Amino acid sequence: TTGGVAYCWGWNSAGMRGDGTTTSRASPVAVSGGLTFTQIDAGYVHTCALTSSGVAHCWGMNRDGALGDASTVDRLSPAVVSGGLRFTQLTAGAMHTCGLTSGGLAYCWGYNDSGQVGDGSTLNRLSPTGVGGGLAFVQLTAGAEHTCGLTSGGIAYCWGWNVDGRLGDGTTTSRASPVAVSGGLTFASLTAGGNHTCGLTPVGQVYC
Repeated sequence: TTGGVAYCWGWNSAGMRGDGTTTSRASPVAVSGGLTFTQIDAGYVHTCALTSSGVAHCWGMNRDGALGDASTVDRLSPAVVSGGLRFTQLTAGAMHTCGLTSGGLAYCWGYNDSGQVGDGSTLNRLSPTGVGGGLAFVQLTAGAEHTCGLTSGGIAYCWGWNVDGRLGDGTTTSRASPVAVSGGLTFASLTAGGNHTCGLTPVGQVYC
């Protein structure tokens, strides 16, 4: 809401609605805990939100560490992401999550079978782990099993699963750390779908 109160509705088998239950709802129900948020993003089976002070909270399924609280315990209400980091943006993939700090550093956590966490490995991460490559970003967007980031110069980088070309690097090779999107284009924003990615150029052209 405009006052920062989060409401969720729909499927709730793992607590991704955050009201302390696993009951699915057909209308909005307030997230428990009395917190207020400035941003919220929903993954497939988890949800994450950011407070005005930059503290990340997540809830829902945590089998592979998508909640980032250093455990694999599902949470039915908001749990603080571990590590003490402050973020300016969060993005939730299917079963992984990424956050962007005020300095432009990207951190990801959760399911990492195809390198979507971006730390050069395919190991699941239970708490925020720095994305490799030493890059600074102004925006992050997470798809089902891939992640993309945009630099201040408008250069797009992606990492993770790539068997269908969603990383845009001209190959179908999955990447465990950021790789530049091919074509020499610059973008103003990016958005990752489940299995594809699109970018908007500064003059309003869309590429996917």
